[in-house]
Amino acid sequence: MFIFIERWSLPTLICTSIILFFLAIGEKMSADGALTVFKAGVQALTLDSPEDGFTLYMNFAINVSLAWAVVKVYMVSVGLEWDNIIARRMTRGHIIIAAGSRELDAYSEQAPKSKLSLAVDLASSLAPKEKIVLAVPEIDEIQRTNLWNIGVKVIAHDGNFRDLLKAVGASRAKTLIALRDNFDDNVALCRAAFSPSLKNPSLQCKCMIEPLTEKRVFRPEDYFEADTLARLRIFNEAELIARRIFSEFPPDSNVALTEQRVHVLLFGLGSVGQAIVQQVARMGHYRSGLKPKITIVDHDVHSKWLSLASSYPAISDWVIVEKIELEIERINVNMLDAWLEDDDPITIVYACGKNEISNLRVARLLLERQIENLKQKDAIIADVVALDPPGGVILADYYSHGDHGGHFHVFSLVGADGASEGSTITGSLLTDTDDTIARSIHDAYRANDLALKERKPDHKIHPNSRPWEDLQEDIRDANRMVAGHFDVKMRAIDCFLGSIDEDTEANLSVDELEVLSIMEHNRWWADRALNGWRFGPIRNDIQKVHPNMVPYDELSEADKQKDRDSVLEMIKILRSEGAIIVRN
Repeated sequence: MFIFIERWSLPTLICTSIILFFLAIGEKMSADGALTVFKAGVQALTLDSPEDGFTLYMNFAINVSLAWAVVKVYMVSVGLEWDNIIARRMTRGHIIIAAGSRELDAYSEQAPKSKLSLAVDLASSLAPKEKIVLAVPEIDEIQRTNLWNIGVKVIAHDGNFRDLLKAVGASRAKTLIALRDNFDDNVALCRAAFSPSLKNPSLQCKCMIEPLTEKRVFRPEDYFEADTLARLRIFNEAELIARRIFSEFPPDSNVALTEQRVHVLLFGLGSVGQAIVQQVARMGHYRSGLKPKITIVDHDVHSKWLSLASSYPAISDWVIVEKIELEIERINVNMLDAWLEDDDPITIVYACGKNEISNLRVARLLLERQIENLKQKDAIIADVVALDPPGGVILADYYSHGDHGGHFHVFSLVGADGASEGSTITGSLLTDTDDTIARSIHDAYRANDLALKERKPDHKIHPNSRPWEDLQEDIRDANRMVAGHFDVKMRAIDCFLGSIDEDTEANLSVDELEVLSIMEHNRWWADRALNGWRFGPIRNDIQKVHPNMVPYDELSEADKQKDRDSVLEMIKILRSEGAIIVRN
């Protein structure tokens, strides 16, 4: 309501005044036929003359417009105070985005990367459908005015977090997205938001942990009480982007039904590039059974790869990697032709360089070469997906107006191909769609474990047979991976997930179920290996040893049945959510 009043009051008053002005002219000319239009207009605008009829109403509207214009000028000049009043006292059910940083202490080696641009982009993308309050230490007047014009309340606050939460009306908010530059600031802010003194037991907190190396070892249970974990979601910008890129623009879409190897051409091995490699290793398990190949082009690529491999020693067991030491800006047409002629044809290209101009250049060159090659031989054009940095406009413009035949896509944390409605934040964090399915998967696992205990009293309940809220984050992530891989499985049997109300459900054949079971086993095996598990004849959860970390053919029939049951259970869960398997 306040957004509507602020945005449309003055234009409405001005339009009303103009309409009444012309009506007043017509009224005066009807009363005095000798008056010209000009004289009638002058008389109508004489505000101190006693008038009635349309002139009276017009004068009133003009006075109100002038008064409201004064208020608007005040709000533009000292508008933060206005936003403070509304956010602190009146806004309810809103989303808080907290960005900014504190001063570096004496032990800080370097300043963290600012998330202000990301916060502004998120606020802008969410504003059309949500009430947004953005809290930052400072912001330039142009940005603040632009945000204010789309309904975002901007709070300038650089005090302690308890005062900040009061200033943004956190006691009446529904969600807090902590995007501070330091991850410990985000943890402290979320802890303050969970405090009973805030008196908001339903507040959901989304806590960004940066950089990626910190996210890999972060354990929420070390920082938060058990009764608050259900309202907490930890995320990392690079990981979130990588998961959604893999989902929105899968590398197997052109070869899912074939025996061809998936081959990813990746430009840039920064945080997003590393997260994409990790995602391919965890989720790249296809009908062909072949390991996916990744060709990585970047400067200092070998040292970056060593950093990634040190965090995930098993990653080389699950992907074939070719590393090319080269600055993205130095790529030429001959190099692109050589990569396109690889024995394993490229199936997708991800341009994840830090420079959007470099991403644009390599995307255009690649598409031009592929289209040219298509004239000479029958081939499939690999789509190019470019990462759009916060505040970027060049890639989005090329997507909208460039000559790429629909084979170019742009992606960022706030949307894909220019559509903010399907933003990563909205799809993965605010609606918790991923967790809805993941929770159901875990609940089914827990129910089966407890049922087995009833049938066999000597059965030992698994340590992870606990409520979702009590699970460690890596176990929650494992369930999210199960849910995320189902689309890959559907493409492998030429199916998709449809609506139970509108589509006809397909019955899987025995062979199809076996294909999906093998894919699920390989996905589970890779996920365990990347989390530090290894093969051993006797299971030991403390030492991370499991006897089933072997090829599917080497499993016992009972263990193979567990994989089949896992697939069938997933189908059952999806059906309960209104989704069924439909053949293409």
